[in-house]
Amino acid sequence: MKNNYNILTLGDIHGRSIWKQIIFGGETEFFFWKQAVTEGYLEHEGKYKFELDWDKIVFVGDYCDSFNINSKDILENLEDIVLFARTYPDLVVLLLGNHDVHYIVQNECCSGYRGEMRPDLNRLFEENKDLFKIAYLDEFDTGKHVIKTLWTHAGVTHGWWKEFMRDINSPRYRFNEFFMGSESWKIDKVLNLAWDLRVSNLFQVDNASGGIDVWAGPLWVRPHILNDFYLEGYDQKVGHTPQSAVYEVCPLLGVESNPEKLNTITYVDALMHGDFDKLKRLKDEED
Repeated sequence: MKNNYNILTLGDIHGRSIWKQIIFGGETEFFFWKQAVTEGYLEHEGKYKFELDWDKIVFVGDYCDSFNINSKDILENLEDIVLFARTYPDLVVLLLGNHDVHYIVQNECCSGYRGEMRPDLNRLFEENKDLFKIAYLDEFDTGKHVIKTLWTHAGVTHGWWKEFMRDINSPRYRFNEFFMGSESWKIDKVLNLAWDLRVSNLFQVDNASGGIDVWAGPLWVRPHILNDFYLEGYDQKVGHTPQSAVYEVCPLLGVESNPEKLNTITYVDALMHGDFDKLKRLKDEED
């Protein structure tokens, strides 16, 4: 079991290039890194040196759609993220958000959708579909217990998970054979297979987001629902709902009475406010 101490989580990008500042130190530094990659001398000693002080870098999705960034910049920014992930496939994890999925799956449209961008974005996602996932799980053995940290775009509630597992394990379900034995699988394996098979439960939207489903899936659930119906046994790191700052919630007991921070939920969709110092502090605290 690999123990990752330094994991950087990046909230909803929505076309913003602030991730280049967080990871590379600025746009100029990223430009020279990109040039080194595209011209083939990144690894040549003395030509260019770039070091990353992270075990993993997880983007929680929503690379697309913006109310103030033009379509060209959104596309080019996503292309840069894909290049970064391709260059460091063991380092970078790219998760999908609802604002990405509607360029991949028909009839899953949400606010901000740009129809004129669908051909380009769909092509980019399809050509790099091996890079994009719905979930990422990290397990860390403290010696006393195993801390399971789950990254998804919006989060997983116990109500949705129970209903989802019931449905995929029903003998009448059309993809049942693919999920045989899934009760013993790791949660990210189950969720990512569900994405590959386009299981409809993933796209459920509850009334908190204008939908009609009882439970919202991991692309749509809102914080007040996730806090009340958290999935026991997992810490979660999610985006989806804009926040003024990165913050943590311990719904099980509260932070002060839960010193081990079990079942902690961290909300990271705060890049629009430039709140990435907290992300770095979270990393430092885990060193």
